[in-house]
Amino acid sequence: MPDSKSDPIEVTPGKHGGDPVFRGTRIPISFLVQYLEHGYTVEDFVEQYDIDPDLVREVYHQKFADGHERGPEVRA
Repeated sequence: MPDSKSDPIEVTPGKHGGDPVFRGTRIPISFLVQYLEHGYTVEDFVEQYDIDPDLVREVYHQKFADGHERGPEVRA
């Protein structure tokens, strides 16, 4: 398991109500999930939120690589 400084997901009680966000941002991970569920790609998400593509891809692979929560096939 990654240490908290290298983990791409941050959970801080005072940041966005304690919801998981992309490290160093206030963008909730749930926004990425919603994008994927609506048929958008990771690249669409990156363009919309002007966020580091490597960070988004790292979260995508961490959250969806096990196949338990899989959205539509997207380029990552």
